[in-house]
Amino acid sequence: MFEPLSYRKGEDVNQETYDRDVSARADQMIAEVASRERQSMWSLHAGLKLNTASDDVVTDVIAKGLQSDIAGFSKPQTGGPFHVLPAMLLMSRWENRLPQDAFDTIHRFMTRGMLERGNTENHWLMFYAGNLLATEIWASEPTFWNGLPPAAMHAEASRWLLGMIARTATIGHYEYDSTGYHTEHFVPYLMLAEHARDPVMRCQAGLMVDLLLADMALEYFHGAYAGGHSREGNVNTWTQVGPGQALNYLYFGDEEFDPDRHCQTYATPAVASRYRPPAVLARMALDRHAPHVVRKTKAPRAVYRHVDRPAEPVRKYTYMSRSFALGSTQTGLPGAPAGPIDLTSWDLTWRGPRHQAKICCNHPYRSPRRFSAFLPDLPQRVGRSVGTRKPYLQTPDRLFGASPYERMMQHEGAVIVLYQIPADDETPFVNCFLPKAHAWCEQAGWILADLGGFCVGIRPIGAYEWEKIHEPGKDGNWIDGWLLRIDDRHAGLVLEAVEMAEAGSFESYRRVRADAHFDLDEWPSKSRVAIDTFAGVRLEMTYDGPHHIDGEAIDYSAYPLLGAPGVDAPLGSGRATFRHGEDTLDLDFGIDADAAPLPMRVIG
Repeated sequence: MFEPLSYRKGEDVNQETYDRDVSARADQMIAEVASRERQSMWSLHAGLKLNTASDDVVTDVIAKGLQSDIAGFSKPQTGGPFHVLPAMLLMSRWENRLPQDAFDTIHRFMTRGMLERGNTENHWLMFYAGNLLATEIWASEPTFWNGLPPAAMHAEASRWLLGMIARTATIGHYEYDSTGYHTEHFVPYLMLAEHARDPVMRCQAGLMVDLLLADMALEYFHGAYAGGHSREGNVNTWTQVGPGQALNYLYFGDEEFDPDRHCQTYATPAVASRYRPPAVLARMALDRHAPHVVRKTKAPRAVYRHVDRPAEPVRKYTYMSRSFALGSTQTGLPGAPAGPIDLTSWDLTWRGPRHQAKICCNHPYRSPRRFSAFLPDLPQRVGRSVGTRKPYLQTPDRLFGASPYERMMQHEGAVIVLYQIPADDETPFVNCFLPKAHAWCEQAGWILADLGGFCVGIRPIGAYEWEKIHEPGKDGNWIDGWLLRIDDRHAGLVLEAVEMAEAGSFESYRRVRADAHFDLDEWPSKSRVAIDTFAGVRLEMTYDGPHHIDGEAIDYSAYPLLGAPGVDAPLGSGRATFRHGEDTLDLDFGIDADAAPLPMRVIG
């Protein structure tokens, strides 16, 4: 099988060779998706691109897609974002190829259906992107599905879409770096960049496509999306996860082709697209010649109820090393009960099979008010209604989801994570996940392992027990490994990862780690912990207080929109520059930095 990876052959990755490689991978993926018996409105692009989808198949797929309950709408001609977007993707790209029955079905759905926009940022983005394109195609309709003339619907959609773009380009992505939903942001903007007739929308959407791909590239690690994630859910012990795997393979391509992982349905419209990114983004994603730090700022969470102050901006710190990536997050949450359900605040990632190359920990916070802080349901019933539909959000063994009582700091390959859990909390403990495939040894309070290319040391704060955790699922095991339960309201954890080339050997790392300074004298009485890293750097963390590195306080407010070697993206500017070698990509959204950002009224 042809493996289109020029950089592996020592070739120069310029725009020409890069475009060739992306096209070869796209052909590979399109052929696989088109050959599958089961098709959807998302995957149908493959058969249409190859001209192998018959009129009957196209008509049947669209008819079923717009009368299904995929997004929770069970009656014919009702639907939500996961109907609106794929329908208009097909209409915009393949209008001249669609059979008349299929054309009429989409037309009737978009002009006379009962459509709902959902409750997350990706929902609203898909909803408004699809509706904007529909108003441009059927601009002569007297009214649309909601009783408004097309011009009014177009103006409303434009307001939200351009507002979301401006927010993202100035104060950061709201539903940020999601392994599950980054694709559902990327594809709508790509559709608008290719098919919107409004030149302003085409331009701004095109800039967003490059910005979202750059966002991925900065934390790309051998097929995985490293760092903290706004939404990842109960697959956060998996090494590679989510529809974003398709975009990773298509645009970065440093893996062997795996149809099950790389041919993700939701990404098929992007695979069938003519879009070829600037090669500089792939070069940045694949350059691991030297360890480096990535800093990001993301927009504050919108919290509706139960809190007395707004959330603060999210600050991310990810250390990209040769053998591992360690990322952490200052979530900016305003306190209980705000605890976003799908959030992954930190983890250690390296190359390996599912469940065998991740370390993370979590306080499995649960409260009925946790859901009603974000969702519009009545506080009296939302805990039961959400917990009944998604029981995994309430399990005491949970390893994902935000806790309002979690704080952390990080310097390169070392992270401190601390908790102060109230006495009346339902789950006054912390869960830590460790892979089973490795030999762990306990020494001087530390749990240590030789992971091949690097060493790792974990220092639980509080009494802990080893338990096995195993949960089967439809796609293989959801979770399989060791669960370290730290049974302490003032639990915490210190983790350090050090490249083997730096440590010299595992034995030398063990000796240095066991003897290095580690101060718990003021925890929890004065909420302070201090530790020296393997390299001799002093980290001092005060819970809800300052974080110091060798005596110097970290200024999180100084974080840029995006920051890494070769990246210049000041917060609030609406501009970003990416450089690698002689290649440069400049993105300028032309946004008034003094304009108030569009308020987000969504969860996510």
